[in-house]
Amino acid sequence: MSPLARWRTAAFAGGAVSAILTLAAAHAAATRAARTFAERSAVTVAGYLALVTPVAKGRSGYDLPQLLIQARALVTLPGWTPQVEVYHGTAPLVHGTAAPLTPADVERLRRDEAIAWVRGAAVAPLFDPDGWGVVGAVSVRAPHLGPRWFGWWGLAVLALALALAGAAARAIGVESSAPAKAFLRYRAAALLLGIAAYADARVAARRAIDRWLTDTRALVQEAAATPERPALADLAGLLGRGELVPGDSGSAAPRRRSVGGVFLASVPVRLGPGRWAELRVPVGDASGYALLFGTLGLALLGPALVWIAAWGQRATRKPRYLRETVAAWAFVAPALCHMAVFSAAPLLLALYASVHRWDVADPGTPFIGLANFTRLVRDPLAWISLRNTACYALYVPVTMALALATALALPRRAWSGGAIRGLLLLPYVCSGVAVALVWEWWCEPYHWLGRPGTALPALMAAAVAVQLGYQVTLFHAGLEAIPSVYADAARVDGAGAWRRFWRITFPLLEPVTRFVFLTGVVGAFQVFTYVYVLTEGGPLHHTDTLAYRAYQVGWERLEFGYAAAITVCLCLVLLVVTRAQVRQLAREVGRA
Repeated sequence: MSPLARWRTAAFAGGAVSAILTLAAAHAAATRAARTFAERSAVTVAGYLALVTPVAKGRSGYDLPQLLIQARALVTLPGWTPQVEVYHGTAPLVHGTAAPLTPADVERLRRDEAIAWVRGAAVAPLFDPDGWGVVGAVSVRAPHLGPRWFGWWGLAVLALALALAGAAARAIGVESSAPAKAFLRYRAAALLLGIAAYADARVAARRAIDRWLTDTRALVQEAAATPERPALADLAGLLGRGELVPGDSGSAAPRRRSVGGVFLASVPVRLGPGRWAELRVPVGDASGYALLFGTLGLALLGPALVWIAAWGQRATRKPRYLRETVAAWAFVAPALCHMAVFSAAPLLLALYASVHRWDVADPGTPFIGLANFTRLVRDPLAWISLRNTACYALYVPVTMALALATALALPRRAWSGGAIRGLLLLPYVCSGVAVALVWEWWCEPYHWLGRPGTALPALMAAAVAVQLGYQVTLFHAGLEAIPSVYADAARVDGAGAWRRFWRITFPLLEPVTRFVFLTGVVGAFQVFTYVYVLTEGGPLHHTDTLAYRAYQVGWERLEFGYAAAITVCLCLVLLVVTRAQVRQLAREVGRA
């Protein structure tokens, strides 16, 4: 086999593996939805049986004949879909010929008191009427929520993607515009494959929720029809993460809507004549976005591998180019990995959390859209924090003016100038916490940090003291980079010191000035250490900044979704503030 044929074969194999992985991800998501349905149904049926089965006379367990009747009546409920089996001890009750549980399975249920998987079915413990011991189990088999792998339309998309992957692989090594067109068509087909796989998995998840809602409605209505007529709170105990609230009549089909910013699936439940409730469960789980990005990423892995194969085929004909490229990427890779892990990943996590209700008290993370941002706009403390942050940032131009004046006044080449610059730089290189503690000790006799009118200026003064040495160093470097011939020529022409500064020195310092201003504003909007150590946002929120507000909401109130929304807005503010400066700085660097 020729080298070109090997590259083409490897490219097509990469496309095929990418398609298989995409299908596997969708199949795994559908399987997970089916298993979740089985686990929920098993817990719900166990709770239903515990609620409606009477207690045996003179004993602490259930009345076994009544338990048998209730268990076998499950399969006769209208619209019932789960493949359910009820066990008393190890003996099956619904289907007499079903395989019994082993004593080891029952012992594990009694020990763990949690759901177990036995022979492909979710087995939930059935507790005694007092809720102390395990007397049996409820088994529900995971259903097939769709085609075993793909529907016919999904298979058509798969065939199209594989065909275009083969065409793109055959285009490797062709010297014309055909490879670019083939790669473009393959990328489009791969994207369509990822969307199709995601759609199949989401359909399976939707069917799982709809089935659980309709099955649970049948159980709740059956329990409400018993002579004991359980209270709404007792019926709600069957639902796990679902909830049963007073409602009204409506269509029997499940529907989806937003309630309080949370997307819910719900069905009406008839509890009796004129008595209606609503059974609902959150549907905006975290797996939706992860599945979408996962299927799209795996599907687009194929075009990426084909492109790598095409590049490898071209590079092998130029060994020097190949060595230089590999060496360059080897040097860049650690920095890229660092940025991906410590910059890109936290940013994506913050974006994800900002549109979810991420609360430690709630085990789920339901999707709530822009509810966190709406709350942020209506939060007066958020606006106070933004105002304080903007006022705090005013120290930047003050520090720049002082730093530039100091850099001009200090001797540039004498040892005394270097010594003074080194002393001014000490607060900047020291720990921020240590500097804050020293500043607190220094301000204590004057009570500046405890007064609403002086607390924020005291923090700004601390920032000026810390940043002054850093900015003096930058301005000194900028002044050293200006050729002396310009000032000498102006001096010969009769220009005074003030005129030389405004006409020559300051314009030539513009790139340094913009850089100092840009970095200073970014740092000012991110201020946290001084606020946390010195004032904790007080007094009366006069030093509460956006960064400290996000910390309070996230780590003191444990509302991570709302805290993420604050940080996202802080990032947007910084983008707006710095965008023009970055573009201007880039133009200055380009001219230089």
